Order: sequence, then structure tokens, then C-alpha cells
Amino acid sequence: MTAENERYAFHNNNIEDEGYKKFLNKLIVPLSQYLPKDFSAIDFGCGPGPGVSVLLEQLGGKVFNYDPAFKDDKTLLDKKYDVVTSTEVVEHFKNPAEDWRVLTGLVKEGGLLAVMTQFLKEEIDYKSWWYKNDPTHVVFYNQETFRFLAETFALEKLFDDNKSVIIFRKK
Repeated sequence: MTAENERYAFHNNNIEDEGYKKFLNKLIVPLSQYLPKDFSAIDFGCGPGPGVSVLLEQLGGKVFNYDPAFKDDKTLLDKKYDVVTSTEVVEHFKNPAEDWRVLTGLVKEGGLLAVMTQFLKEEIDYKSWWYKNDPTHVVFYNQETFRFLAETFALEKLFDDNKSVIIFRKK
């Protein structure tokens, strides 16, 4: 196991923990407004244990878990889904152009892409910003970045809390 994987495994992401559920619900609650009936989904970067997938299944979805470190079933990347979630993952992308191509390529036309990451905003003092102190966080996103991604990958923004959650529909 790499040092990076050991760091991920250190996170206590237990779906029975109310604090963790509250954290995930920052993405799940707004996403629930847009979910189609009987949807297929993939939690891209699910980590060592299920979290988002459990909550999405409670909302009627058939959800698959993918993580290159913990659940590396590449056959899941050959399919397209109604819903793709990526919670606290995109900041780890080592090759963002390719990684975003893979991520958006999982979304069916008209499907949803829901992303959670801490947004880098103008008012943030980068030197003291806690989020950049994690050595596995190598890329950060602001509103301009999300506009670029939307243009590049034919995405329409549906929801944006301007903090940590953005939801797109693939055109």
C-alpha cells in the first residue's frame, strides 16, 4: 500500500457515523432533487468503504463503487451511468485533464455529475488555507475552473453552493 493509500485508509468514513452522514448529505440532499427514477450510479473514488452508495441506494438507485486504490474494478469504467458522484476526490487528480475526461465519460447524456471538493475562493488566504495542507491534495478548483470544465465537457451547471458542492447535467 502506498503512503497516499495509507492516508486515505486512515479516514474514519463509517456510514453509521452521524457526522459522516451529515457531511455526505451536503452532496446527497441537493442531488436528490435531480435524481431520475430507478437510476444507475457510480461513486467514483469511494474509498475503502461505502458511504455515498449507501445513501443513494436508499433513494432508489443501483450504485457501484469504484476506487483506484480500494475497489479497482476497471470494468465499471467501461459503462455509462445516470449519476456519477465524486466526493473529496477531484483534488487528488494527478493528471486533471485525463482524469476529468474519464470522470465525465462515465456520465450518460442527460445524466448527472455531482462533485464535492473545497472551492478555492478569492477571499481565502491561501497560505493559511487548511485544505491545501493535505499533501495528497494537488489541484484546487474555483468558479472559473468549473466554468472551463462545463464548457470543455458539455456540462450544464444545475446546483452550486459556492463552497464545496457542484452538480452538473451532461448535455
